[in-house]
Amino acid sequence: MIHSHTRTLTMALVAGALLAWTPTASHAGQAPAASPAQAAQQTTSTAQGELVNVDAKASTVAVKTSVGNMEFRYDNQTKITGAQSGAAGLATMTGAQVSVQYRKDGSTNIATSIDVRPPTK
Repeated sequence: MIHSHTRTLTMALVAGALLAWTPTASHAGQAPAASPAQAAQQTTSTAQGELVNVDAKASTVAVKTSVGNMEFRYDNQTKITGAQSGAAGLATMTGAQVSVQYRKDGSTNIATSIDVRPPTK
């Protein structure tokens, strides 16, 4: 009888260890958590100011903000409102007030949206 009891106890310990080691359903298939650096890259910020330069070849805009000039890179996925013809129309809007939603990619500011307000007269 002692042998049977020891065997049952051993099986229970092995089963418990396997359950503790096996990933639970709530964790299965989940992507690993983002590192703080990755989370910071996905955070968006807003800059507001005067549109001072558009470089269509480099796909960048420069904005004079209250803290100085900032440069933003834009692409086909950047949502541009308030400028006719989208990115092409930005070049004719120098002096307009803009609000730029952007995220950091290393040291580069990537514009996710640019909202242009025509200059007041």
